[in-house]
Amino acid sequence: MLRVGFIGAGTISDENARGYLDCADATIVAVCDPDEARARSQMRRWNLPEAAYHGDYEQMLDREALDIVEILTPHHLHCAQAVRSARAGVKGISVQKPMAVNLRECDSMIDACRRNGVVLKVYENFLFYPVFRTAKDLVDHGLIGDLTSIRVHTIGGLRQGARWPWCWTPGSWALDVRKSGFGPLVGDDGHHKFSLARWLMGRDLEKVSAWIEPTTPLDAPAFIRGRFRSAPGDGPKYALLDFSFSTELSIPFDFWLDDFVEVVGSRGVLWINQCSAAGDREFFKGNQMSRSPVFPPIAVYLDGRVTTYLDEMSPSERNWSSSFVASTKHFIEVVKQGGDPISSGADGREVVRSIIAAFVSAQENRDVYLDEITAEAEEDGRCEVRTNFCNL
Repeated sequence: MLRVGFIGAGTISDENARGYLDCADATIVAVCDPDEARARSQMRRWNLPEAAYHGDYEQMLDREALDIVEILTPHHLHCAQAVRSARAGVKGISVQKPMAVNLRECDSMIDACRRNGVVLKVYENFLFYPVFRTAKDLVDHGLIGDLTSIRVHTIGGLRQGARWPWCWTPGSWALDVRKSGFGPLVGDDGHHKFSLARWLMGRDLEKVSAWIEPTTPLDAPAFIRGRFRSAPGDGPKYALLDFSFSTELSIPFDFWLDDFVEVVGSRGVLWINQCSAAGDREFFKGNQMSRSPVFPPIAVYLDGRVTTYLDEMSPSERNWSSSFVASTKHFIEVVKQGGDPISSGADGREVVRSIIAAFVSAQENRDVYLDEITAEAEEDGRCEVRTNFCNL
């Protein structure tokens, strides 16, 4: 039985805990958070009466014989906590995205894990969402031909009068570029979108051009165009990541995001409807979109006909939370059996490079090549993210 310790007991920890609860191969034995009441509340919610509480993560690492550490803290804390965990001799570290606020920290984390024989995973649950995985299988088997472009559209909104989410309220660490590294939409949530586009296309970006509105409360509207690196015999391949936000748009209650994807191939087009707000999540109770035939999980236009997929998928399978369970179970198997996680430290570093390139592009109003984004360029200030484009 693998022994798991959580560093951080905030809102997202509920999702990360799901894959360990009632698991035959791993169990949460310790939770660390400076807010003891919050940590103990989570342990009660997860029905872990025997789990230990710690207010200091180094104390937890010293006192508990841990196999896996989940790091669920503000971005600027990830590096030190991951390096210390690696030196403590754990077998695997799962760190919340984005893995760090700059490439230097990414490199420190990767190096510490390599030196200590630790598996490092960046928690990118989108790659485990059942609808996305089915779409990936369809495009990999050539259903719509050779891929030419991918668009990931994030629709953000709050119903009129709803409170802003905690992470976007004035004074939150998420709005401090020194702690978050990036903006909350293009950088934090955007990690999912850069990662998803890279995974579906099967290659890294070569060049990015971004525009992010500088006068609105958040880093939106935003439009990021990217060109992927070419391979022998390939035609050009592109990505468009765009983010909208409205303070009068209910999706459907107080939540703020949903995602729609379009994948264009040489023979057809594949659309993916919804992600975060799909299925039977309690947070979205009453959302009619998932139950409407207008928004099937996947629709494909091919040879003049439209075919839908996963129409019979249950609401619980279509629930975004299922991606967390699948992601955690995959990591448990990697730690037990060996191998590499689907979203490794190297993968997380490459996504951070793309995010940095987008912010530098928007700051400097120019195209940015990914080859410009290096640890050396960071040191002399050539690829510094100076603003998160938020004006709350």
